[in-house]
Amino acid sequence: MISSGNIASLQILSSNLLDDTLTEIRLHRKESSPPNEEYFPTAEYLLQEAMEYVAGAWEMVKSGKSNASIALSRWVLEASLNLLWIMADEDKIEERHTVLIGEALRNDACLLEGLAKLQPDESHQFESKANEARRIRNDLGVEKPESLEKRLEKIRIHDKANWPELYSLYRICCAAAHPSLKVWERFVIADNSTVYKDPIDKKSLACWMVTASTFYLVMSTYCLTELGDSAQLKDWWKNKVWPLLNDD
Repeated sequence: MISSGNIASLQILSSNLLDDTLTEIRLHRKESSPPNEEYFPTAEYLLQEAMEYVAGAWEMVKSGKSNASIALSRWVLEASLNLLWIMADEDKIEERHTVLIGEALRNDACLLEGLAKLQPDESHQFESKANEARRIRNDLGVEKPESLEKRLEKIRIHDKANWPELYSLYRICCAAAHPSLKVWERFVIADNSTVYKDPIDKKSLACWMVTASTFYLVMSTYCLTELGDSAQLKDWWKNKVWPLLNDD
């Protein structure tokens, strides 16, 4: 079981990493014209949004809500996996980046259309914005991407022994986010009381997931923007994060 002191240290490490990376990207956008400048807004947006999810995930850990923490880490991990897919083929980076922009526009349109139904008094405003998002997406000429699982399988290097099983991590987050009938098998009757038994140390898993998803997202933004030191980031994980995760 990870101690409260280690959890506090991990929270600081992950939050500082996101903040430092975001600051570096914004600084380069402001002071120069980076070679991949069109990708910087994507990296900046994902890092900015990730800060909220990571902060929320740590709050859930500290309040004993491990499943909720793992579910929140899904957003951060999914963002990093999408960037991994973009960067997997240097000849298709621009094309895939555009596909993900189109998917973001489609999701925005769906959100706005849902809000229009929930708030009829403001439906015209929401519908107008939704139509604009769909128009921009249509102008991009992109189709809905394949599932994340299929896209990751296509870029997998099968003869690489240490290829990270990132989709498996994503499925763990999905399992925490979705109800499952099998969860009821963990409830048993003991002394006329219903007892919940979980064979997994979800608290340790939640801590691992939030720091790992942060690591992969930052590494992916390094690749997308050609900023950052990947060796230094790996050292951050090996010598700062890993000892805290495994200090029994």
